[in-house]
Amino acid sequence: MLVLCDFARLGTPDAVYDYLSEELQLPPYFGRNLDALHDCLTDVGAPTRLILTGVSSPCGEHFVRVFKDAARRNKYLSVEIHEG
Repeated sequence: MLVLCDFARLGTPDAVYDYLSEELQLPPYFGRNLDALHDCLTDVGAPTRLILTGVSSPCGEHFVRVFKDAARRNKYLSVEIHEG
């Protein structure tokens, strides 16, 4: 699975959570916070490639650490960061 996440376009954490919930088919109990996102990302069981853009936006800065750490812990998850 390939997921493109443009934080500059999405603009708010709520929009990011909505987008990721749909694209990654997160479970209904997803708590819509960074800890819950981390837990869900570390549970991904199929090869998933996340391409992140706009990470220097105020919204993106909060998520990058979570994505990177989850990718270190989950062999099925890879994260690429593209600026510009």
